[in-house]
Amino acid sequence: MQINAVQFAKKANVPQATYNRIEKGSGNLTADAVADIVKAFEVNPYWLLLGEGGDEPIFTKQAELSNQITITKDEFIELQRKALRQEDRIRELEREVAELRKD
Repeated sequence: MQINAVQFAKKANVPQATYNRIEKGSGNLTADAVADIVKAFEVNPYWLLLGEGGDEPIFTKQAELSNQITITKDEFIELQRKALRQEDRIRELEREVAELRKD
């Protein structure tokens, strides 16, 4: 089943304007937004923040996980830091590629 942006924002309890900024890359997910998305869509929080999930499916189907987040505040903060470092590294690589193309 596919849903549109309005339906996604409503189901995840995220204001539409916030969803739009996040989707465009001009906004950041807050801890509350991550928790709401994880709960609403039964998505793996590691995948949501980093695109990683190991051998686990992206979407968890275990009922006991659908009502709780299995991540500590410190783990969440560390995941955000890793994600930001990855974004910074990607931007740095993009600048290097652009410089090489100029030569």
